[in-house]
Amino acid sequence: MIDISLLEQFYTFAECGTLSAAAEKLHTSQPALTRAMKKLEEDLGVSLFIRSKNQLKLNETGLHAAEYARDVLDADRDFEAKVKAYDRSLKTIAIGFCAPVPQTVLTPILNTIFEGMTISADMSDDIHFVNRLKLHEYHLAVLHEDPKDENIFVKKCGHEDLFISLMPGDPLAFYPEIHLSDLDGRSILLLTRIGFWMNFHNNKTPNTNYLLQMDSNSFYELSQNSDYPSFSSSYYLSRGQKIEGKVTVSLADPECHTDYFLACLASEKDKYKILFDRVNETTIL
Repeated sequence: MIDISLLEQFYTFAECGTLSAAAEKLHTSQPALTRAMKKLEEDLGVSLFIRSKNQLKLNETGLHAAEYARDVLDADRDFEAKVKAYDRSLKTIAIGFCAPVPQTVLTPILNTIFEGMTISADMSDDIHFVNRLKLHEYHLAVLHEDPKDENIFVKKCGHEDLFISLMPGDPLAFYPEIHLSDLDGRSILLLTRIGFWMNFHNNKTPNTNYLLQMDSNSFYELSQNSDYPSFSSSYYLSRGQKIEGKVTVSLADPECHTDYFLACLASEKDKYKILFDRVNETTIL
């Protein structure tokens, strides 16, 4: 069995072309590298080099051996990467969230149930979540619609309603509820990382100027200290977290009232049974 380190030194020499350059790249001495090349020849039982007084270069066999060494080194790195990735997968749960509130509610539950494991969370529009589950890119996902796919195990885990916070003098603040179309064309504060809500807002209010905020603290500060409308969630409103000095108005559009569904591959539902037993229709509320 050839020592992989000998192949690495040999291939480095083939790339660099000289002992001095290869030794410098490998952070070793020329005599040590020379001994390593000799050892490789002895282990293989063939000559790899043309030797002269002040020069060492590859012979025809050595040139072919360098190509084979490159393939072996690539395979070795691929082997190491795949083994490490698999080991990480055993200690990591990857979950896709379609909106901020499910992530806020479920992350502490996940950390408690799967203590000692790494929770890798991603938030985006859930249009591709089912495919990502099937490709094993996600172990779990929270969607805002039941995918009705026999390969996906689903359990409803909550509900969220969307509201708009307006200045008391705003004409729309006097209505018990309004539609998103009533807001089209205005300037509205909006967080950037809101999952499926982002495309939903853009589609329903194409002429609205959304003032995007990346930081939630900045968003809430601007919401409280400016005249701009901003969206509010039933989750936070039910916990008394209102925007001071603003009037909260319900949005009548059906799309502003969404259910949430926790999902995994049907073949893996037993693996996450403890989590599915823990959640119900009022977990996110």
